[in-house]
Amino acid sequence: MTMDVAEATRPGREDEDDEALAPFWRISDGLGGKEAQALSQRILGRMAVQETMAPGVALPFAASSVLTTRPELGLMSCFHPAGQWRWPDAAIGQTGYLLLRPADGRVMLEHDGRRITLRAREALIVEAGSAMRFTLVQVGRLDLVRLDSDRLEAFIGLLEPRLMQPVSRDNRALQVLANYGALLLRGLLPLNSVELQTLAIDHIHHLIGAMLRDRSPALPANVLDRRAARLGAVKADIETRLERRDLSIETIAGLYGVTARSIQKLFESEARTFSEYVLERRLERAWYKLIASDTPKLSISSVAFETGFGDLSYFNRSFRKRFGQSPSQVRLAQKA
Repeated sequence: MTMDVAEATRPGREDEDDEALAPFWRISDGLGGKEAQALSQRILGRMAVQETMAPGVALPFAASSVLTTRPELGLMSCFHPAGQWRWPDAAIGQTGYLLLRPADGRVMLEHDGRRITLRAREALIVEAGSAMRFTLVQVGRLDLVRLDSDRLEAFIGLLEPRLMQPVSRDNRALQVLANYGALLLRGLLPLNSVELQTLAIDHIHHLIGAMLRDRSPALPANVLDRRAARLGAVKADIETRLERRDLSIETIAGLYGVTARSIQKLFESEARTFSEYVLERRLERAWYKLIASDTPKLSISSVAFETGFGDLSYFNRSFRKRFGQSPSQVRLAQKA
């Protein structure tokens, strides 16, 4: 493997803890440097460290790129995976368990004479060493969680009957796991110590335990509050993109293949607009950055930059209007 480090310098981060969790790309040798940079900008809104795989070394599911973390937490998002894939394979490993979740499309899996179909945002736990054949149809991203067998011991009685059984996208613990994993993969949680990273791994496994305990069947489609479910999903996608100054209602609408008006109508159910919601969440994130004990060296302008504001005066005006204090007053009050 060769290292192709392309990490953008961000204001106020020069002394960042070396142990801090950070997004990390593994890039296939067939993906061009400019394509890799564009992908990182689109998914993360910034550049991250990249490792180019040596020729002939395959990524899981022969993906063009894999987003993971450094240090490793067992989370992976495989982008543009191959249409056909077989296990066991060295890119995955021969032991332990894996949770699979296609973000879109569907996955058809053949195992021991049985055929299983996994639809978008459903999940499946499999044994990594089992002989399986996968067919992926219109899957742009496949999320994987490599599970620790020791941490699963407490849930093994729940796990064994649920192996190779699709978990509904309506499973609440699965929904929490998906959103939590997205925040971790994008480096949006300040896990700057081994202790915090270990707690995050434990939390992932406990969420999987909660997912396995939930055996309630999916509600019929006509009973579900589809609008509330869609709005919750939209808010989760906004949360992972707040720091991007190019975040727009058109960007979110494009993720769902709908019009900007459709997204706006979701927020109208809460008597607000898309822009008002984004501004509120950016200001709330800025507040927490200002009072957080692990970011005392961040300048006010750096806080504004890291929460998606491109205009410092607009940030200051909006912050004072929302909280009744300027950013500098909030910081001074925290030090007092």
